[in-house]
Amino acid sequence: MDQFIRGTCEDMCPKSEIDLRIRERLVHFFETEAPGVPDRHRMVKEFSRSAADRRQPKPWEIRTPRALMESLHYLLTIVLTDTRRPFHQRYEFIFDRMRAIRQEVVIQNLPATEALPLLKPIVRFLCLSAYRLCESPISEFDPKICSQHLQECLKKVLRCQEELSKLDKSFTWERFEMERLYLAFNLGSQEATSWAINRHGTVKPELMPHIAAQIDCLRGNFFGAIQRMFRFTPLEAAVASLQLPTFRRRILQQFSIAYQSRVQTVPLEWLETVLHYDVHERSFLPDDCRHYNIQLVPIDKGNRAWAVKFERTQFDAQQPVIPPRKSRFIDDALERGGSISDVLLCDFYG
Repeated sequence: MDQFIRGTCEDMCPKSEIDLRIRERLVHFFETEAPGVPDRHRMVKEFSRSAADRRQPKPWEIRTPRALMESLHYLLTIVLTDTRRPFHQRYEFIFDRMRAIRQEVVIQNLPATEALPLLKPIVRFLCLSAYRLCESPISEFDPKICSQHLQECLKKVLRCQEELSKLDKSFTWERFEMERLYLAFNLGSQEATSWAINRHGTVKPELMPHIAAQIDCLRGNFFGAIQRMFRFTPLEAAVASLQLPTFRRRILQQFSIAYQSRVQTVPLEWLETVLHYDVHERSFLPDDCRHYNIQLVPIDKGNRAWAVKFERTQFDAQQPVIPPRKSRFIDDALERGGSISDVLLCDFYG
């Protein structure tokens, strides 16, 4: 630890940065007490990329672990709940400030006991944001960047937990929550499945539903994986549902082979059930079928009822996967779980 900087700044933003950003008019909306009026107490250190020619930061420019925790708590209780701006703008601000927090964790080489309480709420926030913004245009939200950072944070958290478990065999820190989120986010990944099994030498009961869903995917049983997915905790189901369009596509492709016929059809209502389209999604299914060049046949024009005709040669495997959509079932489950801040900061409240 002696070769790393130890921060001494006890504020959410170092004074030097506050002065600079006020002078250069670089104060964000969420850092003002009124439009155009900076509030030093609301300013949070912004992320700054490392550069080869950049000088090493001074200790008073780096926040202490206590100040980092205060910054994180402020972001997830005050900024996140500030409805004066849409969620994607709150996400953009918080995401940047969280990158700065993660950067200072690395700069100081904080031990796992200090890094974990900071990283776990960040993981939860990125999981929630990836789901809540999945329908947003690329101009408002980039899912690839969010996924990249979420994967990095998850792996860092898991390394910290492994480090602590080696030092203390009784260490738990609710580690299975992060392992379940890792498996949910990487649903269908053979690497994640192997890691979870090899990590413990056996399948832990706490991970059984997630391992089973992984095995379903690896066996091509995507219907079974979807069923298990909706039994996860709300946040786990939310992040796992980002894979739902991929699983639906694989099922439709399988059906194009298994049920191909030039005469027989499959009722659209049955397909809605198999693919887990909820009542608010059902209007999308006909267009989703057309997207993959699956033929729809009207069976009752008066009631606008349709059937699906599967043909192996007609399925368009070159079409990109349909972007994910939010689920009313998951939305309701998240809402029942309490306030967003309480869910993300559950470690703060025991």
